[in-house]
Amino acid sequence: MLLIFFKKFTEEKKLMTKSKGQTRKFYPRSIFTTNNAIWFEKRLKEKNKEFKTEIPVKFDINSTKKTIEWLKKQKLSWVVYQKEIDAAIKYNHYWASISNNGEIIGCIKIGFGNIYIFDYDKIIKFPDKMAFVYDTFVLDEYRNKGIAKYLISQTIKLLKSKGYERVGCHIPPWNKASISAFEKNGFKKVSYIRYFRILSVPIRIVNSPDKSSIFNGGKVSHDELPYT
Repeated sequence: MLLIFFKKFTEEKKLMTKSKGQTRKFYPRSIFTTNNAIWFEKRLKEKNKEFKTEIPVKFDINSTKKTIEWLKKQKLSWVVYQKEIDAAIKYNHYWASISNNGEIIGCIKIGFGNIYIFDYDKIIKFPDKMAFVYDTFVLDEYRNKGIAKYLISQTIKLLKSKGYERVGCHIPPWNKASISAFEKNGFKKVSYIRYFRILSVPIRIVNSPDKSSIFNGGKVSHDELPYT
């Protein structure tokens, strides 16, 4: 039976798309889905770097609904997931925007408490005083101007002011630009997750967090971590 399934699975027509010069293969989600990501974390007690942008910008933390509408207009499926939006609205997350001359040019999506994690396709309860960055997005024509690094640094400053002690994020390995922006803001790799779902049955492969991770310091139990 299993052999028949995999034969049928491999015969499915592959859907092709290109992103960042890289070809990816997709199968019907009802049969097979997969995702992989590197998980990062940062201790907010550490000194944070200040970054400046090459153009004048305004960072607006109170723009969640406006940011959501702006993202929908971009018509990029990978930056707009309805379950993320539902969680952001229900739990009052911050989806901050950044604008130039009054026009939004990018955003950063910040969650805390109950957070929808795409890797697992479910809401996960994060530890107290830990925030999570879903992702950052900057329009193509405004990239390489220091905007992503600035968004992250401003987010860190905001979270510190609200008493958060740590912040995490997850980034697919191919997204080198995002990895660089977060690492320059002091984020460190703590885990790698590969997630499969075959006929709705979840399979998760996890490399355990680095022993230097603050989550191994006894303050947070291993079972509470979203990436274990």
